[in-house]
Amino acid sequence: MGLGIGASTAAFSIADAVILRPLPYRSAAQLVRVEETSSKRALYGMPAEDYLRWSDRTDLFQTSVPFVKDMVTLTGVATPDQVFALRTPGRLFSLLGTPAALGRALLESDNNSSAVAVIGHRLWERVFHRDPRVVGRLVTLSGQLCTIVGVMPPAFEFPASDVELWVPLRLTPMQTRVQVVAAMRPGQPLAAIQSAMQIVAHEIEGEKPIDKAGLEIVVSPWRDEVTRKYELSLVFIVAAVGLVLLIACADAGSLLLCRALQRRKEIAIRASLGAGVWRVMRQLLAESLLLAALGTAVGIAVANSTLRVLVRQLAALPIALPHLQGVALNERVFLFNTALCLALGCVLSMLPVFLAARADLQTVLRTGQATGPSRGSTRIFFLLIAGEAAFAFLLLAGSGLMMHSLIRLEESDHGFRPDHVLTMRVPIGTLTQPRPTGRYDNKPRQMAHYQELVERLHQIPGVRYAAIVNNPPLSTVNTTTEFVPADGVRKELPTRTISEEYFAAMGTPLLAGRAFTAQDQSADAPAVGIVNQHLAREMFPGRDPLDQMFPVPNAKPMRIVGVVEDAAQMSYERPAGNELYIPYRQYIFGVFMSTIVVRTVGDPRALASALQKAIWAVDPDQPIAKVETLNDVIADSIWRPRFSAWVFTVLGGLALLLTSAGVYSVVSFTATLRARELGIRVALGATPWQVVAEVLRGAMAPLVCGLTVGLTAALLMSRLLTSLLYEISGTDPMTYALAVVVLLGMGVLASIGPAWRAAARDPLPALRMD
Repeated sequence: MGLGIGASTAAFSIADAVILRPLPYRSAAQLVRVEETSSKRALYGMPAEDYLRWSDRTDLFQTSVPFVKDMVTLTGVATPDQVFALRTPGRLFSLLGTPAALGRALLESDNNSSAVAVIGHRLWERVFHRDPRVVGRLVTLSGQLCTIVGVMPPAFEFPASDVELWVPLRLTPMQTRVQVVAAMRPGQPLAAIQSAMQIVAHEIEGEKPIDKAGLEIVVSPWRDEVTRKYELSLVFIVAAVGLVLLIACADAGSLLLCRALQRRKEIAIRASLGAGVWRVMRQLLAESLLLAALGTAVGIAVANSTLRVLVRQLAALPIALPHLQGVALNERVFLFNTALCLALGCVLSMLPVFLAARADLQTVLRTGQATGPSRGSTRIFFLLIAGEAAFAFLLLAGSGLMMHSLIRLEESDHGFRPDHVLTMRVPIGTLTQPRPTGRYDNKPRQMAHYQELVERLHQIPGVRYAAIVNNPPLSTVNTTTEFVPADGVRKELPTRTISEEYFAAMGTPLLAGRAFTAQDQSADAPAVGIVNQHLAREMFPGRDPLDQMFPVPNAKPMRIVGVVEDAAQMSYERPAGNELYIPYRQYIFGVFMSTIVVRTVGDPRALASALQKAIWAVDPDQPIAKVETLNDVIADSIWRPRFSAWVFTVLGGLALLLTSAGVYSVVSFTATLRARELGIRVALGATPWQVVAEVLRGAMAPLVCGLTVGLTAALLMSRLLTSLLYEISGTDPMTYALAVVVLLGMGVLASIGPAWRAAARDPLPALRMD
């Protein structure tokens, strides 16, 4: 009982903090997200000019705030770094109603200046070591000198928990797309504001019918992006923990029912001596309360320990879950779980009174427990064990599917060999700054800088290959160029600009043609490109792609010189799509994500320090972020299936343990109650193995029934689970068969001991009891 209370309370406490708890902002219920979508094409956010068209209207929202998420380089500190920043007007902080912990938040008057910044609590701890004098300190953000004016409290996370810096934004119609958070007026229904924004969308579409065809403006309640993306995994985990709680309750119910049946004779004796029903019930209730108090104490200890382990595991994930630092033991959930178990204990503790009232007093006093379990108690035992088996099957099947999916994911060929590869991000500029300022303010200087870095790294002993890529695989950021396919409609094409040793460093096989050479790495060289298999099949079906001319808008066509194997792009879990590679010294872009890729002879981690020193020897202010092996990058990219598999495996093992304990206790007790019946069988010539078979048959019946119910429920929920799996179905027959075999095997192992003791027992004492 304590184990079930503790585990479920810990899991529900995390789910409450991450998913269910209201956002920690002023008037959080009025906050909405405003974004554009289109029936013609996928959109994200809203163009600045569209936002400025309606932002000054007073009849739509109480206030609205645009913002742009950015990645900036942080220098002027001990170790240059790259952090996520939010560019936003100062009124965001007055909208959210969160004051700074140190100094002040951004103000509207800051919008005309880009020389101030507010930092998050984690950045203050990690980089500035909680220095209270940080307010007023000068730092450089992507070449721009800024003054830190405030530090936000630990609980402040907007728009996501990975943002650690906020800087002013002065919006102009020429800027790119923005995201918008707005506050509705008190009492204003969401449907009304949605209708008003649809009218705005039609007006914008009417002005630009071609560019804005199918435009819609969607208004939805504000929710954290990470929560929206991963809530299905969290819901499945919480549901799994709920199943463990139900199994624990069924276990406790089985034990209490056994205890109730054992006390039939005691209750009958007390009744024959004149004890009233209420007096007997008071004693039983007091015992139940004591049991509940002990279970609650164990539950508190288990909940605290489990919560610490889960929070530590979640904090180590490569994504930052929202409001994780606010996770604490949820009193409401704990009280509900305790009340549920207490109610179960009280109901079942009353069974001796109920059974004594229905039974013949003289028969109970004469025979005690020798008559065996009643028909009603047998049904209850059957339902409890069947329920445990059904719940345990769901958990074991879920665990097996998650593990099978993870193994398939890790063993799949994703287009590169991750062993002996180290990656280091060496960014220039920002995500939203197409033309960086400062030392590398033009493309020739950026190219020369990266060329010098690659040449310096080649000189380090132990380096086999070294390359630069503007955006490495699995970065979750997409860098694209436009291309014109056969239908003549421009499309976005994922593109990476690379140096000549990139494919050798990554271990990506070259299937046809050649890799880039030093002769390709110059601005005046003929335009060349390398395509992956997917793009080659789409652009040149049935033809040899080598030496074909690839159409590029506003530029001369490039000649295809090679074809490489499809490689994972933004996600390890999605199949590869089209991809184009071009020499970085012919065309460089997206330098805010530029990454060094090094293949080493030995352990790549051993060279990390030497590689960093070589880079800082070229430029001491060059930020170096995400120094990790390619195996680490892959592990981080599949954190969700790994974490889900780990949780389901732990819960599946716990469910198996609890179910086996329940089966053992019920079979052991019922075998004792059936001692006279089994003794008669032995006296009539039954062999010990026949007695064992009879006991096992009674134990297996509820297990088989429960497995049937669990299998049906699993098949009904399989479509939901399939969305979390990789290349396997939610109805995988091998996984289901293995779960059935494991549970049946557990039932046999848990029952064989009591069954053999019953078979080996001397039948004469049992026969003399009546």
